[in-house]
Amino acid sequence: MDAISSASIARAFRNLAKRYRAQDQTETATKVEAAVSQTLQTEPGPDDPSAALVRFGALVLTFLEQGQWSAAVDVGKLVVDTRRALLGPDSPATLTAMHNLVSAYCGQGRWNEAIELGCRVVEARHAVLGVESPQTMASMSNLASAYRNKGQLRQAETLEKQLLDLRTKVLGPDHPSTMTSISNLATTYTYMGRYDDAARLEQSVIERSGRVLGARHGSTLTYKSNLSVTFREQGRLEDAEKLESEVMEARVTSLGVQHPLSLTSMANLAAIYRDLGRFDDAEHLETQVVEKSQVRLGDHPQTFMSMVNLATTWRLQGRLEEAASLGARAVAAMKQQLGDLHPLCLTAMAELGLTFQSQGRTREAEALTSQALRGMQKTLGDNHPHCLTTMTNLGVIYQSQGRWEEAETLAERAARGREKVLGKNHPLTLASMQDLVRVCQVLAADRTTGTRVKLHG
Repeated sequence: MDAISSASIARAFRNLAKRYRAQDQTETATKVEAAVSQTLQTEPGPDDPSAALVRFGALVLTFLEQGQWSAAVDVGKLVVDTRRALLGPDSPATLTAMHNLVSAYCGQGRWNEAIELGCRVVEARHAVLGVESPQTMASMSNLASAYRNKGQLRQAETLEKQLLDLRTKVLGPDHPSTMTSISNLATTYTYMGRYDDAARLEQSVIERSGRVLGARHGSTLTYKSNLSVTFREQGRLEDAEKLESEVMEARVTSLGVQHPLSLTSMANLAAIYRDLGRFDDAEHLETQVVEKSQVRLGDHPQTFMSMVNLATTWRLQGRLEEAASLGARAVAAMKQQLGDLHPLCLTAMAELGLTFQSQGRTREAEALTSQALRGMQKTLGDNHPHCLTTMTNLGVIYQSQGRWEEAETLAERAARGREKVLGKNHPLTLASMQDLVRVCQVLAADRTTGTRVKLHG
């Protein structure tokens, strides 16, 4: 290949900037052009392509901090390829560039690529630097995040517990990286439906982060947002609303309304409003999140989930045609990008099944809900809260078809499962108990009168 020089590196990035200009990505193009200018204006002396790559590596970090995932991937891939050619695949500088590219892939929702590259970085850093190196531990954290978001929760939990032990030993319990590990493990517990374990860890890390970093530090806000999500899953809606409102206000003020973290807080708060029956408030936020996510993130899992959330709110408002259309678009996109066994895709399918049922499209609702339930049982387990919710939904469909014995089986499994996982007094457990009583009453009346009861709608 041609010799690598500062000039050849600058040409490659100038071409990237031209592409951004052609795509009307003016702000991104300007940042790349500024790095190119700095490279070309370096004082005369021996050519040092590594110094040029340092500037573009710093640009990757800037894009990551600003949530500009696509630009981080574009610049990051060029930096990785050039460092690999210049220094070799196991150079610490090459591994740093690869690590940053994993972060960018995670931001884009490209979990398979993040896992593949992340495994290579962890193995190489482990071999070159040792397992207790901060760089190795950072790569383990990146890989665990990719596992979690891909839905490979057991792998994520195993890696995060190992990492938490390492960071506590090497860095101490109050180090920001240790706190991040605590929070990440808690998030995985939330994904697994282990809400009490998640809340315990999150409350601990919020107290610690507030004391060490401050109440409005970005990390502290992230930990509070995570706890808000857990509170919502536990049915503690007022606590969840108070916490997420505080986080959203702080993030919009410091980061701007279009930053991915701000959009996450807006989506979380909208979900709480929906659970509280404040559908207009939920729709107001969710409409903004969909529009801004499409512009900022493009075809990203966060964009698709924002569409699913808005479709759910429209269903609850009775806007069934709009809900079905938007929900179907989101499901199709998620199947293509994530696969139909990804937890987010399964959730979207279950939500679309509810919309079909509300439209009276019972057969389609049953087929989609059954598929979602089988997928959740395979990937999450029978007693995961989301699996139990989908089981309940399928039972309601059976009730509408007059299939009361099958409905009873599902209602009993859902009620017992929710009591075990969520506790006797959780709102969803109480709702399942009421549903089971209702089904049993219908069956008792059926046996007494010999009359088969069928619901419509």
